[in-house]
Amino acid sequence: MEFPIEIYRNGIYTASNIAHEVDAKVKRVFWTNEQIDEFFAKRSATEILYNGSTGFMNPCLDLTLVSSSIMSSKRIPHYFVIEEHLPVYEFPFNRLHFALEFKNGNQDYVMDYKGENEVHIYSGKYKGRQDIPSAGIIRILGDKINPYKALFKSLGYETMGDLINDKFKGYSLKTNLIRLKQDNSIENYKDYLRRNGENIKIITKQ
Repeated sequence: MEFPIEIYRNGIYTASNIAHEVDAKVKRVFWTNEQIDEFFAKRSATEILYNGSTGFMNPCLDLTLVSSSIMSSKRIPHYFVIEEHLPVYEFPFNRLHFALEFKNGNQDYVMDYKGENEVHIYSGKYKGRQDIPSAGIIRILGDKINPYKALFKSLGYETMGDLINDKFKGYSLKTNLIRLKQDNSIENYKDYLRRNGENIKIITKQ
């Protein structure tokens, strides 16, 4: 998809177009527990696009990877941002969240698949989830994210576990997968669709 040159005059418009493209190409669907084991945090942007779907729960990594690949193809300078959340009452364990920071001219912008079916796009830097305590934020140059490799392989690790052990001491992928499967049901997916519908909701702030 080629963007007209005028969209580069406004980063919010640029990211909104990317969000619409991702929404059209990557649907949030119900995964079986076996599919969660097979796909979660293991695919490249190219594999996600080829499959055309991601899980309806915790899709921010897949959606952010695809958005990053589109930015790279358009030569939009950006950072791939990873935040480690500390435990909260509802989730008594560390979790990871993913977002993008990008440049439009001299202005910084954020593209954040924040939760459910929402993507938040705004000017400035990513400052983390203000409603959730943070263990830290790391930023990776977008050029280092290979669209043909899973995230951990792009960053030079053999497995996702190797990346986690090196960068996120308090995070456990196993614990997160256990909770993901506990919450995984057709009923929860139907509730998700009732709340959100099937299409992305773009929340913008200048």
